[in-house]
Amino acid sequence: MCYLKIIVFSFSSLRLPAVVFHCHSALQGIIVRSACLCKVFFQNYTSIAACPLTAGWMRKMRSMWQKSHTVSHSCLSLQGLRSLHMDFFNFRLPLLILAALGCYSEGSPLLNNKINGVIGKYVTFKTTVILTPNFVTVTWNFNDGSKIAPIITSIVPSNTDNVDEKYAGRISYNKTTFELQLGPLVKEDGGEYTLTIVTDKGQQLTGQVDLEVLEPVTDVMILSNPPEAVEFNSTVNLTCSAKGSFTYKWMNGSVPLVVDGTHIKLNQVGNVLTIAEVRRTDLRGPIFCIAENPLESGRSAAFNLTKVNMTQTPTDSFLKKGSNLTFSCLAQSDPPAQLLWKFNGEELPQKTTASLTLTNVQEINSGNYSCVAYNMKTKRYVSSQITVVSVLEALSGTNISSSSSVLIDGYSTVNITCSAAAGKAESVEWLKGDKPLTPSERVILSADKKTLTIVKVVKEDAGDYKCQLKNKVNKDESTYKMVINYGPLNVKVEGKNAVKFEEPAKLLCFADSVPISKYSWKLNGTVMNISQAEINIEKAKVTDSGIYTCEAFNPITGKTETKTHKLAVTEVGAVDEGLSGGAIAGIVIGVLVAVIIIACIIKRKKKANSDIPSPY
Repeated sequence: MCYLKIIVFSFSSLRLPAVVFHCHSALQGIIVRSACLCKVFFQNYTSIAACPLTAGWMRKMRSMWQKSHTVSHSCLSLQGLRSLHMDFFNFRLPLLILAALGCYSEGSPLLNNKINGVIGKYVTFKTTVILTPNFVTVTWNFNDGSKIAPIITSIVPSNTDNVDEKYAGRISYNKTTFELQLGPLVKEDGGEYTLTIVTDKGQQLTGQVDLEVLEPVTDVMILSNPPEAVEFNSTVNLTCSAKGSFTYKWMNGSVPLVVDGTHIKLNQVGNVLTIAEVRRTDLRGPIFCIAENPLESGRSAAFNLTKVNMTQTPTDSFLKKGSNLTFSCLAQSDPPAQLLWKFNGEELPQKTTASLTLTNVQEINSGNYSCVAYNMKTKRYVSSQITVVSVLEALSGTNISSSSSVLIDGYSTVNITCSAAAGKAESVEWLKGDKPLTPSERVILSADKKTLTIVKVVKEDAGDYKCQLKNKVNKDESTYKMVINYGPLNVKVEGKNAVKFEEPAKLLCFADSVPISKYSWKLNGTVMNISQAEINIEKAKVTDSGIYTCEAFNPITGKTETKTHKLAVTEVGAVDEGLSGGAIAGIVIGVLVAVIIIACIIKRKKKANSDIPSPY
C-alpha cells in the first residue's frame, strides 16, 4: 500500500514542497537516519517498478540521483540540490519523491515509542517490518538507565537465536515480524528497549520503545470517616483506598458522581470525597470508587450512607450461661427492607423478623451477630454493625484447700489453693481479713495466683484468708480459717499469797497457747490430783501452806511451761492481810530477838543479886 503526505523543506531561498512516499510492500530497501538529509539504498529495479508509480518515473528519479553523484554517498546535500536547480522543472516529481524518501528515514521499525505493562502480566513490543532476504542480524537490547543489557540476538542466515540467561524462559520471539513478548513483568523491567536490524550491506534500522511497568490495581475500598454520620451535623470524608498505580474515579450508581465544590467536594488527587452537613438523601447511590491505570482498573464494594442499626438486650458483651438474649434490627428503606440474621457470617434459617431472641444461651452461642437488610426494588443488601457476644459459665463452688491440717509455729510450711467447681476464673485475689494480702519472702503466690504458700508459719499468720475469683460475668469467693498451734507461753498463777486459817483460797493458772494447754499442779514438789487450771480450797489448813507449781502442757506442740506460787496459812488473827510474807517473817524474827534480849537481862539481874554479901 502506498500513500502520499505533503511536507515542506526549506533550503536557503529555495522552498520545496515535498511529497512523502511510503511503500513498505514494494520498496525492498532499508531507510535509516543519518547526519545528512537522507540515505536511500536500492537493491534492484524490480522492487522499484513494483511500486504503483510508473517504472519510467522511477528510473528517471534513479538516473537523476546518479547524476548528482550522491548515490555513492547516499546523501542529499544542499550543494547537490543547487546543482540540480536547472533540472528542477524537468524532474519536479522525481525530486519531490526523492525528498520524500529522505524524510521517511525519520521513521522507526517499532509501532510505538512508549507502552505500558502490569506487574505479573505480559507485554508485546510490536514492529512495522517483516523479514527480507538481506537481513543478517536482529538484536533486542534493554537500557535501565545505568547500563545496556542484551536480551536476544538472532542470526538470520543460520536461523540461530542467542538469548541472554537473564531472559531465558521470560521472552517469546517472532522470527518473521521480530516482535518480542516479555513476561511475567517485574518492576525492574521498566526502561528503554531497542530493536536493531542489520543488513548484508552493513546498513542498520533502529527503533526504541519505553516500557513503564505499573503495579496491579488491588484492594479497592471506600473508608468512611466518621463511620457513623449524624444528619446535618456531620461532615463525611469518603476515602478511596487501593494498591497499585492508578487514578481515581467516583460513580454514583451507574453514572459519574457530580461534585458541586461546596456541599460535595473532591480533593485534587481525586481519592477523597467530602460531603458537608450530610443528609440522608446524599449518595444513596450506591457509591463506587474506581482505581484504574492505562491497562486495568479495580472497583470498590458498594457504599451507602444509609445505615442498618442493630440493638442488643442486655447490652453486655459477656453473658452468663443460661441467660436470655434479644437483638432488634431497624433499617431505613423504601420499600420496606426484608431482614435476615447472620451468625458468624452464616445466615440463620427461618430468622427473618425484626428481632432475634435466644433463650438459655450456652457457650456455643458465642460469636458474631449481624442483621442484613435487603431491598427488593434496588436489589441491594446493607449489613448492620457486627456485635460480638461471649457466653461464659458463672463461677460457683469456690473452695480453698490446704496441704496440711496441723500447723505449728516456726516449724510448718503450708500451701492453700483456691479453685472453683464451675466456671473459669480470669483473675484471683487473696485477702487476709479485709485487707489485700501482700507477698513477701515467706508469703509466696503462684504464677496463676491460685496457690498461696507460707513458709515456716508463725502465730501471727493465723486468721481468715479469703480468695476471690472473677470473670467477665460474676465473682465468687471462699474463706479459709488458718490455725497456728503454738505455746504455752507466758504462764501465770493468780491468787492470794496468805490466808487465815479456815478461810477459802483460790489459785488460777493460765498460759498463752493454741490449743488451750492442759494443766497439772504440785504442792511442795508433790503431784496433786488436779488437772485443771484452777485450785479451790474451801477451808485453808496449815497443811495447805507451801509452794504451788502450775505446769501448762500443749499436746500439739509438745511444749511444757511451769510457774510457782507461795501460799501461807496462819492461825486465826495472826495474819494481817495487809502484810506480806517477808514482813511477817521479819516481825517473827524481831519478836524472837526481843524475847532473847529480855531473857538475858533477867538472868543477868538474878546473878547480880546473888553476888551481894549478906550483912549477916
